[in-house]
Amino acid sequence: MRVRIIGLGTNWWSARPLDVADPFCLRRHAAWFNSAGLRYGNRLRLCWVYPGQVRFNRSSGFNPEFPDHVLGRAVECNEPNRMHGRMHLLITRLLDQNATPEGYLVTLTERMGGSIRFSRPGWKSDGVQLISVSLRRDRYELMALMRGNDWIESNLGRWVLSGDLTRLELSSASWGGEL
Repeated sequence: MRVRIIGLGTNWWSARPLDVADPFCLRRHAAWFNSAGLRYGNRLRLCWVYPGQVRFNRSSGFNPEFPDHVLGRAVECNEPNRMHGRMHLLITRLLDQNATPEGYLVTLTERMGGSIRFSRPGWKSDGVQLISVSLRRDRYELMALMRGNDWIESNLGRWVLSGDLTRLELSSASWGGEL
C-alpha cells in the first residue's frame, strides 16, 4: 500500500534489541514508533481511547534525527492490522516523489480541527481507518488513514483532503463558500 504522510503524532519512542553487546545493534535493528499523544507543558500524556502506532524500521529510510522530513513523502507500508489490542501500521520504505498514493496518513487536533464528538455515530466516513486516538476531556489528537474522498466531521464542519492532497481543509460545503 502506498501512503502519503501528511501528519504525524506527538508521541515518539524507539525500541532497541535486547542484545546491546553488539556495538551496531541500534543501527542494525532499530525501530521508531509514532502515535497520538497529548502534550501538557513538558509532559506527554498517553490518553489512548484507540491505541495504535506507526512503525518505522531502520531499513525504511527514516531518519529519526529529522522526523519531519517524511511529511509530504509517499511511503510503502503494509495494510494496518490489529495486534495485541493496538492498531499497527508498518512503514517499509520511502518512495520517490512521483509515486501515486492510495491513502493519506493525517493528524487532527482540537486546536486545528475543533471539537469532535467521538461517541456520536457518523463523525467520520466509513473509509477512514483510525490508527491512534488520544482523548482527555476536550483535547484530542487523532491519527488516521484516509482515501481521497473520506472526511472527518467536527463542530467546525467536515475536514477533507485539499485539492492538491497535501493537507486537511474544511470542505467548502461546510462553510457555504464564505469565510
